[in-house]
Amino acid sequence: PFEAFIIFSIRHEIRRIDLHKRDYSLLVPGLRNTIALDFHFNQSLLYWTDVVEDRIYRGKLSESGGVSAIEVVVEHGLATPEGLTVDWIAGNIYWIDSNLDQIEVAKLDGSLRTTLIAGAMEHPRAIALDPRYGILFWTDWDANFPRIESASMSGAGRKTIYKDMKTGAWPNGLTVDHFEKRIVWTDARSDAIYSALYDGTGMIEIIRGHEYLSHPFAVSLYGSEVYWTDWRTNTLSKANKWTGQNVSVIQKTSAQPFDLQIYHPSRQPQAPNPCAANDGKGPCSHMCLINHNRSAACACPHLMKLSSDKKTCYEMKKFLLYARRSEIRGVDIDNPYFNFITAFTVPDIDDVTVIDFDASEERLYWTDIKTQTIKRAFINGTGLETVISRDIQSIRGLAVDWISRNLYWISSEFDETQINVARLDGSLKTSIIHGIDKPQCLAAHPVRGKLYWTDGNTINMANMDGSNSKILFQNQKEPV
Repeated sequence: PFEAFIIFSIRHEIRRIDLHKRDYSLLVPGLRNTIALDFHFNQSLLYWTDVVEDRIYRGKLSESGGVSAIEVVVEHGLATPEGLTVDWIAGNIYWIDSNLDQIEVAKLDGSLRTTLIAGAMEHPRAIALDPRYGILFWTDWDANFPRIESASMSGAGRKTIYKDMKTGAWPNGLTVDHFEKRIVWTDARSDAIYSALYDGTGMIEIIRGHEYLSHPFAVSLYGSEVYWTDWRTNTLSKANKWTGQNVSVIQKTSAQPFDLQIYHPSRQPQAPNPCAANDGKGPCSHMCLINHNRSAACACPHLMKLSSDKKTCYEMKKFLLYARRSEIRGVDIDNPYFNFITAFTVPDIDDVTVIDFDASEERLYWTDIKTQTIKRAFINGTGLETVISRDIQSIRGLAVDWISRNLYWISSEFDETQINVARLDGSLKTSIIHGIDKPQCLAAHPVRGKLYWTDGNTINMANMDGSNSKILFQNQKEPV
């Protein structure tokens, strides 16, 4: 029989511990800040998130105990991926981002990524699922409304299943007891571990207020025991999953332990895969997800929408683009919480003020006043580069001329404010209009060959080479 072992993360490394002998070995060293872990038992794959690099990785667990063939699975548009879970039946990964307040899903290799659930999240933390029934759970330690929510693994039927927590509760770790059809979670405020049925009823307190349960983070199960990591005592412990009796410390760690998983086939029980046909796509053109009651539901990757047949995705390049300080999002016009493109966020963005796009190359352009740069990237998240970086203080206004392939912006140098132009790659930079007093906005109309900008209470116009500058409207009340 397969000998179960524990896999756990301590910030800079991932370790494994034999459940019986209690000796441990290093699986993955030299990490920045790994938080969440999960695995795909049948494919011997280990997944983890890094919240400093904002990436999701995977590697192959070898018989000898090491991890090889490490690769990045998701690397764009992550802010703080704190929760991660593997759907071992349909072959997808789900993750939750506590900064972007959304749950995303992709294939095991990171392809076909899309937003699954978004909005009305405050501090989402942990995520767990039972693909035998197509059900997904997550915790949210919203200070005013700490809760556990569930939805189908296709994103439908979202509801709060457990909310009888004290205000300020901190539902931290979350796991599934597949055989009892219960969820188990840790609460780092009341220092306890609780369990409830999948619908949130039948709650029991397993254990509370033990010396090795003083700030529990992650939780897992194996057999009749519950396992957890604790931040205050830097320990990995276990107890009976019903009574909380027989507490024993498995390992004292040198640093704070984060996630833990018990690596064993019983943690990933098998069931028929509704997406099995058509090379894992089931009835779908792209992404197949498990719905409630084990049916297949189709979903579409970013920049695509599901047609009325609910199976086929078609390209959709129309979305609402907006920026706020440390993030740029392109969202679905019909459902503005849903990202239509990969979000741009830290560390690529510090303080973005203006954004524009070039549809022909499918690129975004933005100004960052903290780094005093103009950057661009493709809407799929790749090709990020700085196009203008020198001599641009207090940069304001940005406009792409999509016909002549030029970029216009307003900036200040030596107490003088001017409108500048360069090629889209930042070359051939020159100033075309000087002596502006209080500029705010800039707009280009390449079809008419005109530039428009506001200066204090006036709206001005000029040709795109800066000639024929004149005032269009005066005495406007602070136009923006």
